Amino acid sequence: MSFLLGFALGFGISLLFAPASGAETRRNIAQRAQQLMDLPHQKAEEAAEAAKEKAGEVGSRVGRQAAESTVQAVEENVLGKNRTA
Repeated sequence: MSFLLGFALGFGISLLFAPASGAETRRNIAQRAQQLMDLPHQKAEEAAEAAKEKAGEVGSRVGRQAAESTVQAVEENVLGKNRTA
């Protein structure tokens, strides 16, 4: 939130100290407004990508643990091996 406030203040000050034609100023305002509107979407995409990576790591870990448990169960039940003995 403070980022948006700082951005808006900086934008306003830049308009005061860097005069431009009306058309150019309107174009700049439109471009910056579009950038602000795109920011939440970009952040959501980044968060989704990070979540996808974490999910893959967790899935990999769970799969590996399940495979190890299966091997241990087969060794204990079928082959009669007991790792704790």
